[in-house]
Amino acid sequence: MAKLEGFLVDVHCTSESNLEVELDASNITWDEYRQMIAELEDCLSDIDEKYSVKSWLVKGRALRARYRRITAEDRKRKITFSPFPSRFQNLLKNTRAYVYSLIAENCLVLEKVGTRRLYLLPKHLAPFFVEAIERINEEVIEPLRRDVEEFRRSNDYLRIKQTLSAHKLDPGVLDRAVFTIGRYRIDILPVDFGYSVDADRVYEKMRRAEAVKGLELLKRELERKQRQYLSYVVSDVVTRILEICEGFDERGRKVRNPVGKVDKLMDICDDLGLEELKVRVLEPLRLICLARHRQRRRLAEKLFGKPSLREGVKEALRGLGLPVLEGERGRDS
Repeated sequence: MAKLEGFLVDVHCTSESNLEVELDASNITWDEYRQMIAELEDCLSDIDEKYSVKSWLVKGRALRARYRRITAEDRKRKITFSPFPSRFQNLLKNTRAYVYSLIAENCLVLEKVGTRRLYLLPKHLAPFFVEAIERINEEVIEPLRRDVEEFRRSNDYLRIKQTLSAHKLDPGVLDRAVFTIGRYRIDILPVDFGYSVDADRVYEKMRRAEAVKGLELLKRELERKQRQYLSYVVSDVVTRILEICEGFDERGRKVRNPVGKVDKLMDICDDLGLEELKVRVLEPLRLICLARHRQRRRLAEKLFGKPSLREGVKEALRGLGLPVLEGERGRDS
């Protein structure tokens, strides 16, 4: 059985909502409320245009307003917005998307529970992954923290406060607000499904007959769980292989840096002990990725027996007893 060891990984990302503030506008009339929203949107749009790298792409800003009736006499109006240039929040959104792409590229899915996934980070990729997250903290999060503080001292921030004050809203809300931009944090837990139990110590605590039965049950459960998790990660590897192959179809989408993706999968197979998959599928696939475009079809037929790279690789995967249908997440008919 292939070895399954590495780290369970979870990354905690800062949300762009941390740069938002909520105001209670229940004390002003509907006409004042609508006028305030219009002026505040204009103010924020001007700031977005001023701070945007490509100002001609800025399309204005809409605020999130909520209205709620408590009783016939008590009606609440709330407004939520970010008093900072939109690019501050966009930077956090784009950074989070980049982190998720790092996870998708370097980690393997162990288990799915609803929409949540449990990821395994192979051992040899862990240093690179941790370094990449720390680089994000130093090159993105720390400069953004400084930009936020600098903007809070600017005339543009003062203009937002003046707009609120002009419409009988408390501008001090912005001074009291804590706009927390936390550093990205990784939780990693080392796992090794090759774990073994010290039988002698178990025998010391239990009668031998009971211990033998308990140890056998524990061993069977560990083996069952390893097979289950291994099927998940192998399915994930198969999916990535087939996605690379699709990039070489005439109608398929292009895959950026296919050689790098194959190399990453080969490293993962080394970590998991999937030597046969590496030798019989990934090594010839890498040769095809390196070949000139006109030579790939002929080389695919030579190495995998079919002119269609995708079909040839699928047949090779089936020959290894790997779950092609599951690996394609239902794309194959």
